[in-house]
Amino acid sequence: MNIYTDRAQAFASAVAACNAGDWPRAEQLLQTAIQLDPRNARAHDLLGMSHYFQNKLGDAEQSIRNALSIEDNADFHFSLGLVLSKALKFEGAAVAYGNSLRLDPNSIATCNNLANIYLNLDRHEEAINLFRKSTELQPQFSVGFANLGMSLFERRRFAEAVTALERALSLDPSLNKLRGLLAESLIELGRFKEAMEVSKTAEFWGQLQFDKRRTLSWDDLAEVDEKYLQTIDSPEFRPSLPPFRSIGMPGMTPVLEKQAALRHGAYAIRTLQLPPMCGYRQIGTDGARLKIGYLSSDFHNHATLFLLLGVLEQHDSSALEVFIFSYGHVKDDEYSKRLRALDVPVIDISEATDEQAAQVIFERQIDIVVELKGFTDGARLGITGRRPAPVIISWLGYPGTLGHPRLADYVISDPTITPPECAPHFSERLALMPHCYQPNDRRFALPAPPSRAEAGLPDEGFVFCSFNQPFKFNPETFDVWARLINCVPGSVLWLLDQRIDLVRDNIVKELEKRGTSRDRVIFSPATPHAKHLARMRLADLALDTFPYTSHTTGSDALWAGVPLITRKGETFASRVAASLLTTHGFPELITDNYEDYFKLAFELATDAKRHSTLKALLDQARADSPLFNTQQFTRDIERLYRQIARNHNLPEHLRAPVLQLD
Repeated sequence: MNIYTDRAQAFASAVAACNAGDWPRAEQLLQTAIQLDPRNARAHDLLGMSHYFQNKLGDAEQSIRNALSIEDNADFHFSLGLVLSKALKFEGAAVAYGNSLRLDPNSIATCNNLANIYLNLDRHEEAINLFRKSTELQPQFSVGFANLGMSLFERRRFAEAVTALERALSLDPSLNKLRGLLAESLIELGRFKEAMEVSKTAEFWGQLQFDKRRTLSWDDLAEVDEKYLQTIDSPEFRPSLPPFRSIGMPGMTPVLEKQAALRHGAYAIRTLQLPPMCGYRQIGTDGARLKIGYLSSDFHNHATLFLLLGVLEQHDSSALEVFIFSYGHVKDDEYSKRLRALDVPVIDISEATDEQAAQVIFERQIDIVVELKGFTDGARLGITGRRPAPVIISWLGYPGTLGHPRLADYVISDPTITPPECAPHFSERLALMPHCYQPNDRRFALPAPPSRAEAGLPDEGFVFCSFNQPFKFNPETFDVWARLINCVPGSVLWLLDQRIDLVRDNIVKELEKRGTSRDRVIFSPATPHAKHLARMRLADLALDTFPYTSHTTGSDALWAGVPLITRKGETFASRVAASLLTTHGFPELITDNYEDYFKLAFELATDAKRHSTLKALLDQARADSPLFNTQQFTRDIERLYRQIARNHNLPEHLRAPVLQLD
């Protein structure tokens, strides 16, 4: 037998083992084949793939690079891309797939894989172009259309996303998960009824309940809610639904919220797969200033900055070194200008990938990142998921737990919202402020109110108001509101106009079903914050939503001197308004059930003396209330940051699960 025959037989046996998926045997035979023929590039490539399938990625990379040193081959570059992608070396994988595509430009698989790598690198436009190319090369390629639709959705190109997603589903109706993105795209295009039909067909109960809530399409809502709640602990749970979309459901409990958040975080945050960028180090030792990095996209005319700006202006620069990391696009408004006027670095990371943004934070040696978005729309938890700082704090943007311990170490709250016994319902340690966890900016102007006619209100009559978003509304809440309006002659309900016909029509329809006529409902458009505060002074009583209670809108009401009635529940979001009222010194406006809520509101609306006395007390409280003492709040949160640092510096087993200021 000659050496060529030995080589051929050894290689053929190795290929047979590969085809059979017997990778350990294939590895042995390929090593023999390579000993007999060291220049057999295909054998080196297959040896790399045998390592790959055994998860020996370092050996796999080396073997495939050996193959490429012998022959510049598209298949070998593709193999290297697979290995580097599995090793989460995305930059290297992009180069490998790019080389493969250079040699074989019409490879659908390479187009698709490289595009997916680009998504991991946040190179979205390049990904979209490659996904589109794959569908042009193969018009029946359902996965290509699916990936194209998902990428277009991420870039908020909703009309194009709908076209791609519908094409993917027409080619392969089993791609059920696409229907969630299709429904969301249709919502963004104002095609609400189509969106809800898509979600119902797909049995995406979480998405459907949220769409029904934000459009007040309440037919069969209770049934949809029940179906969603039943799925949270089941294999059918759809973890792609952001938990923010379900915290307004009456049936959500702290236990269910934590479960939904954990499963969503593990599913959606890609950087959780990567090793932490920042290892353990002690912070704030020997009197060193703590380096605090605030992270958000909302450093502009937005509720978050309304609340936070006063704190940023009051921070003690001798105790803290503060940085702003913004991944929102720069906007030129009053609040952005005030922020830029501070002696605080505002670092734009809007064009950076999650990996790059985390690297920016890491390089500045930030001690504590304060993440201000949570699971709200537009959040980039992939940045904090990479762990660019020793301590991550969740605060202000999202009212609840992030569920996954990697996403935050602490959540800032207060004893009213999360008394210490609530700690098991949070993946984070509780860091409790002495008063309300929500700051307020004392510098807000409070202009004189317009006339009732200028605000679109009747000349007379008691004015109930709620300027909360419609997704917070629930049928049970409307039962109480309609009952109040019907029982208080001449009263009206003042709401924010969403400029969406379906929402406005459904609000009127639901109130009419409860006996309240259209002329008792007043809609006013959104307006700049100062003007909104001025007109809000015309309201007589703010009616809170439940279980997602007022946050910024609650502070606005109390700053404007308007009484706020709330119902307190078990979840974080259902207790924020109670915290506002407790801190402001008006706990008597907190109720525990709808019947007490109605009685209190009715008494205030029909007892003019009691109502005027309460209004006077609210006006007096504004000056001295800890709710609006921005300077004291800032000193308190600075002390809390230092307490968090001390707790962090202890051995893990000695760290307190709940921190409260001394």
